[in-house]
Amino acid sequence: MSPTSYRTAPPRILIVATVAHRVKPRCLPVDDSNDWSSSPGYRRVFLTQPHSSPGRDFALPTRTVDRAVAVNGAPRTPFRMSHANHSAAKGFRLRLLEPLLHLGFALTGVGTVLLGSILPRLSAQWHLRDKDAGLLLLVQFATSASGALLVRRNLWKALASGYGLIGAGAIGINLLQQKSLPAFAVYGLGLGLAMTSTNMLTGRRYPQRMGAALALLNFSWSAGAVACPLLVAQFLRHATSSTAFAVIGLAALPFALLPLLADRGDMQAATSAGPAPTGMREATTILYFAVLAFLYVGIEASIGNWMSTYATRATAWTFAGSTVAVAVFWAALLLGRAMTPAILARMPELALYRASVFATIAGVLLLLAAHRPLTILAGSVLSGLALAPLFPLILALFLEEIGGSRNAGWVFAVAGLGGAVLSWLTGAISTGTGSLRIGLLVPGAAALLMLLLISRRRTSGSGKQQAVLESTATGKI
Repeated sequence: MSPTSYRTAPPRILIVATVAHRVKPRCLPVDDSNDWSSSPGYRRVFLTQPHSSPGRDFALPTRTVDRAVAVNGAPRTPFRMSHANHSAAKGFRLRLLEPLLHLGFALTGVGTVLLGSILPRLSAQWHLRDKDAGLLLLVQFATSASGALLVRRNLWKALASGYGLIGAGAIGINLLQQKSLPAFAVYGLGLGLAMTSTNMLTGRRYPQRMGAALALLNFSWSAGAVACPLLVAQFLRHATSSTAFAVIGLAALPFALLPLLADRGDMQAATSAGPAPTGMREATTILYFAVLAFLYVGIEASIGNWMSTYATRATAWTFAGSTVAVAVFWAALLLGRAMTPAILARMPELALYRASVFATIAGVLLLLAAHRPLTILAGSVLSGLALAPLFPLILALFLEEIGGSRNAGWVFAVAGLGGAVLSWLTGAISTGTGSLRIGLLVPGAAALLMLLLISRRRTSGSGKQQAVLESTATGKI
């Protein structure tokens, strides 16, 4: 467009740019006799643009744009888009990101325990045996483990994919009903991607306060797990079991947009971490924590997923009553994680590990001996409180030791596989023996093995681990 075309253009929307060259400014010729800058509706906007690349003919350190804008013929006051406004918008975005990460993680807590919470009603509607119900649990947790294994460098991309797959799989379960086994696989895969990426993002965003940050994050997960049975009990009065999955799916889809709120610093934290061990040391570290996480998640999943079914059989409770036992278990887990920082300030970590595992064994034995509702509730409370401190500490210690290893996802994958295998094994033994009480020996045996592993472990780098645990003990983020 020639300079003369500016003179003949209508004054309602007119743009002239003055571009400063790196040596000498160059200005477009403007006819002073046709000074449209004084026309009604004229507004001047100053924009600052970073220095462009030196390879171009025009390297632009600054740019001033005069823009003539008429809005309904009324003049507007000049304004400036400042760096302060941009910083304020960025600060608001980052303040919004943190609670949304926790809210999404709480939703994954709901999604993880949903199947176990509605299992008695779902089994009746779909005519499932314990073996068949155990297969659903196996598929969900096994694909969740696979999702954890797929999390690599780009954690934000894994997070977005995870929530998208949760939405697609949950809606598919509602549509396919009894033929929804593939949809459970997609649903579990999404849970694995979302939970693993969120855990690793939190650990890398707060490297100096990792223990406390992960304890708070898993507190949010436990809050969702606690709310799930209570919400489900009310929801199923008005809808079918599969509809609950559709609600979870619709709620999960907006969280796939969370990466849009992340800034450049968050993106770098998602792809970088400290130095990682190599060779045999890396392999032994991953193997130890993988087995430990496998057993922990297996115990938690077996008790949580079969609690409702066990309560209805052991005490002749109704479905509504059995959901109370599940809610009490997850509430005790939530309370225990809230208490963990204060306990660590007064008790060494290894002593807390051992006490927690001993209490877990006692809780399982109390459940096995239960024939009355109060005994079931007592076993639920003791098991939840005992399990609460274990996973955040295991995870914090592992992430501190493993640094930026690309193979960190193996621990999360094997952990999810523990939930799949032990939940399925509990159901298989229940079907084979005709007694779910005998099936619940599985988490008890896993707790014994976990105690053996903890007792024999003597990790190197105690200074690093002490720093992590001190951060956890402060309880501050």
